[in-house]
Amino acid sequence: MYSMTRKIASLIVILPFVAANAQESDYQAPLTDWGVPDVQGIWNYENRTSLERPEVYEGALEIDEATMLEKMVSTPDYIAFLESTGAERPGPDNVGGYNGFWISPGMALAQMNGRFRTSIIVEPEDGQIPWIEGGQDQRSVQQSALEIMGFAESDGPEGRTLSDRCLKSFASTAPFLSSLYNNTIQIVQSPDHVVLLAEMAHDARIVKIDQEHKDLPYNKWLGDSIGYYEDNALVVVTKNFNDWQVAKERMMSRNLTLTERFYRVAEDKIHYSFTIDDPEFYTESWTGEMPMYPAEGLYEYACHEGNYSMPAILAGARREEMEAGN
Repeated sequence: MYSMTRKIASLIVILPFVAANAQESDYQAPLTDWGVPDVQGIWNYENRTSLERPEVYEGALEIDEATMLEKMVSTPDYIAFLESTGAERPGPDNVGGYNGFWISPGMALAQMNGRFRTSIIVEPEDGQIPWIEGGQDQRSVQQSALEIMGFAESDGPEGRTLSDRCLKSFASTAPFLSSLYNNTIQIVQSPDHVVLLAEMAHDARIVKIDQEHKDLPYNKWLGDSIGYYEDNALVVVTKNFNDWQVAKERMMSRNLTLTERFYRVAEDKIHYSFTIDDPEFYTESWTGEMPMYPAEGLYEYACHEGNYSMPAILAGARREEMEAGN
């Protein structure tokens, strides 16, 4: 869940502008004791920029502050909309939604190089996922084929989503994409490994430095990650994602290779980018990027769906079956 302290802090944040960009171009990133770029710390990546570019921006990747304020729904209005369709809205069919107390999606679009970005995707230039013809339909078929053990949604806990079961975040952390809350990562480096710890739901990717992908008899959650350093950046390459995770992710397939770069451009800023390569579904590889800023700390993500909601969800399904005479 989300802390009100962090939410209030986000309301008073002062956004850096072009002057900060000049400082970034002259910045010399620190090195660890063993001589590699130091990107350690706790970083926040919340922002209001969508993955794909909305039509309202008329194709422009970068806009100024005035255009952002004109085109973008304000964060308070956005939160009010989410709240009005969540648990606080009138009527009986409102189980499971959040109220505005928990929501903190960011106060502005992502800012890179002194300009605000209208999409996380920067390549292709149109800011859209480059699906092959029929690719989205093929992806849906693959997802269905990978459904967990053939269970219907509420036959048992196995049929519920991974986030319902508290096995994995409902937000994307491979790659990292801003969600409604808990958009924080901790990076810990050693000479042989790097840990990428996502606040939601405390998912830790263990990255092996200067090693090869392992031929394992199983596929791990969040895939198998190896890393290296290049041009003052930490580069992480991940593949072989778990089938259960592949079944639930919109962009992911069995053959996907994810390449991420963490490049420190200022004491208080990391440029994060990712490239997705999967010729089975995309006409070309595609790349997104966004900034990360220092965060005060990680909050506990207390996932209660698995230990509170799950019995109620399944009991409700059994009651519906009973009333239907099944």
